[in-house]
Amino acid sequence: MNGTRRIAVLAAAVMAATGLMTATPAAAGHHGPRPIIHWIEIVQAHEPTWVKVWWTTGRRICDAEVTVRGEDVGIVYPENTGSYTSFRRDADLKPGRPDYTAFKVDADYDRNTLVPLEATLTYNTCGSQAVEKARIYWLRLPVLRNPDHDR
Repeated sequence: MNGTRRIAVLAAAVMAATGLMTATPAAAGHHGPRPIIHWIEIVQAHEPTWVKVWWTTGRRICDAEVTVRGEDVGIVYPENTGSYTSFRRDADLKPGRPDYTAFKVDADYDRNTLVPLEATLTYNTCGSQAVEKARIYWLRLPVLRNPDHDR
């Protein structure tokens, strides 16, 4: 089975097993910022890959910065931010306008695995009396063993 087909089969299996595309009732009542889906796209081990996390919110947030860390996973942020990532449009997230953050991952694994990533979102509530906030979200990064790396 070629690499692309393996990835597609694994993705289908993960989605079927977890009900990945369905929203939970608890998420529906949440007003603050949150990832739409806690799963990141599948990557091959030892292949630096840009990934996206889509976010939504029930209340506007401003000056958002996201940092990510995971065991044996190198993280690189966009050049214009350097030490963090933010939303594609700007550093604000508005209700009804989902946006994504992007970063590059390089998973140092020699097996198929699921790696938990800790994403810390810092932001404020906007306006002249903005309140600074920070939240941690757990994301899941599926990693496929890279047979080319074994050679």
